[in-house]
Amino acid sequence: MKRIHINASQSYDVIIEEHALSRVTDYILPLKGPCPVIIVSDDNVASHYMDTVSAQLTEKGYTVHQYVFPHGEEEKNAHRLIDLVEFMASKSLTRKDLLIALGGGVVGDMAGFAAATYLRGIDYIQIPTSLLSAVDSSVGGKTAVNLEAGKNLWGAFKQPILVLCDPTTLNTLPREEWINGCGEVIKYGFLNVPGLLTQLEHKPLVDHPDTVSDIIARCVQAKADIVEQDERETGVRALLNLGHTFGHGIEKATHFETPHGNAVAIGMMLMAKGAVFMDGADPDMVAKLQTLLEAHYLPTTTKVTKAEILDAAKHDKKSQGSTIKIVVPVTSGHAKLKVVTHEELANYL
Repeated sequence: MKRIHINASQSYDVIIEEHALSRVTDYILPLKGPCPVIIVSDDNVASHYMDTVSAQLTEKGYTVHQYVFPHGEEEKNAHRLIDLVEFMASKSLTRKDLLIALGGGVVGDMAGFAAATYLRGIDYIQIPTSLLSAVDSSVGGKTAVNLEAGKNLWGAFKQPILVLCDPTTLNTLPREEWINGCGEVIKYGFLNVPGLLTQLEHKPLVDHPDTVSDIIARCVQAKADIVEQDERETGVRALLNLGHTFGHGIEKATHFETPHGNAVAIGMMLMAKGAVFMDGADPDMVAKLQTLLEAHYLPTTTKVTKAEILDAAKHDKKSQGSTIKIVVPVTSGHAKLKVVTHEELANYL
């Protein structure tokens, strides 16, 4: 079992332990006694784990309600959020009660945003069941839904009271979801965690799933170190957006048929190539990145046009008027923040 403490406006632990889901109340009871609880999940995840979690909570005296919606990024929208909040109100949830996000990034974002805004904030717990959510979206308190104009444009900061990660839940993931999660894993390797890149080069995670607990812990610790410095993303936390400026544009242009981790991988590759021309970045870094992405079966190119990607960037959260803050990889294992105009951004593509 690995326990990583997150020092934020509300401090909490990230617990990474195999088979933790079989004794979920051991972790929840010390933080939140029996009360009404809504478990939010999607139809894929619920079929595997909803009964296990619900039964344990019910046995310990919690009043359990279930909110299950169809899986997919297209469900992470304002209409679904409002439906969830209306469901919470219909069950008379109070500020002393609890929301549990049981699932991947879409579920975690949706439940976290609902918890942030319902009654001006109630407690929630993240139980990530995908690689992408385990290493990234379940930690750090950023929650949001997508709008027609772009990804994650309506959201709030809301830290959970616990993140409980059971790596054995990843065994039910299809191979493409392992690959998708590796896009975010590789991103962390460029945020001053060069040892992670070395590990991934020698043992690509997709082909060595037995290393996943250690990989998750490395990524979570890297994110914890950044969040503790800059919880509200006014500075260094923006480094976590490596690959996202172009990646979000690719997601939007493909109507989310390109999943997030894949889009981030392409975004990193595009930005790295542009950085050689614009910032004098190390060309060897680009070659190493491409080799690493391909070793994890991730895409490195896209048919989405330059115009579509740049148009989406104008609606990016990091865009401020005529400028946008981007994350530029400079050497293998390191990246920097840079503010450019939208006209200058075009030169990176």
